[in-house]
Amino acid sequence: MIKEILIILACVPLYVINSFCDKWASSVNENKHNFIYNCIKFLICSACMLPFIFIDKSPKFLWGAIVCGISCGIMYAISKTVILKGYEKTSIAFMTLCHSAGMILPCILGHFFWGEKLSIFAIFGIFLAITSIVLLKDSKSEKKKFDLLGFTLGIIIFLTSGGVMIVQKIMNVYFAEQSISAYNFYSFLIAFFIMCFFIRPKHKIEIGKKRIFLCATGSALALSIISFVMTSLAGKVPSVILFPLFNGLGIIFVCVGSIFVYKEKMTLKKYIGLAIGVIGLCLVNF
Repeated sequence: MIKEILIILACVPLYVINSFCDKWASSVNENKHNFIYNCIKFLICSACMLPFIFIDKSPKFLWGAIVCGISCGIMYAISKTVILKGYEKTSIAFMTLCHSAGMILPCILGHFFWGEKLSIFAIFGIFLAITSIVLLKDSKSEKKKFDLLGFTLGIIIFLTSGGVMIVQKIMNVYFAEQSISAYNFYSFLIAFFIMCFFIRPKHKIEIGKKRIFLCATGSALALSIISFVMTSLAGKVPSVILFPLFNGLGIIFVCVGSIFVYKEKMTLKKYIGLAIGVIGLCLVNF
């Protein structure tokens, strides 16, 4: 288990790279190129998986990998589309909370369906990690009111975020003999085709074209490795360790990194959030 945990920790910087690429790309021309950015990103992700498909000798065209890949791709596309609308209707802090809380779903299902131990320490640790993320996200400048649509979008993000993790678990638990490379290829390709429907001629890239492509490439490389590694480990590492450790630690590092990259002030609330996050992740692995 130590080896697997070290691999998870080694992938956390990729989570940070992926998140910062998303943030930098979304800042170009007032978020007008997000759909093109996501479309390019998923296309590059699918291209990254192609060489591994040819190398991988596992079955590539069986229904398990295909269905799981299509399901994951649909949830990727929904999540990336809905969260953009969520930022308009609610707040970044609330959408981050919903996205990070998605890790609860595979942990609960792991306990009831896959015989994974879910201790009271782990449950408390997960909630502490989520609380930490909320505290680290400074939303004082956001004066947006919450309405029914905003909460509905938050629920969708919660379900799709957790859904991606559940599909990764299902793929490795029930279809471990099938090609993980093919599964990832299908998921990224489906997400790419879905994102294409949201692109309009008016979305033509005029400002920051170089940044859009650079960020899409950086994010795609990071996301490809993350998805491959997480799916590979899903059958070996309990959900209550795998997803809270990677996603919780990743989001906390992103929040802390933003303090230095974007010169955000380290308030008392953020210090408390950081401390709670560390304690929560320690409890998850207790």
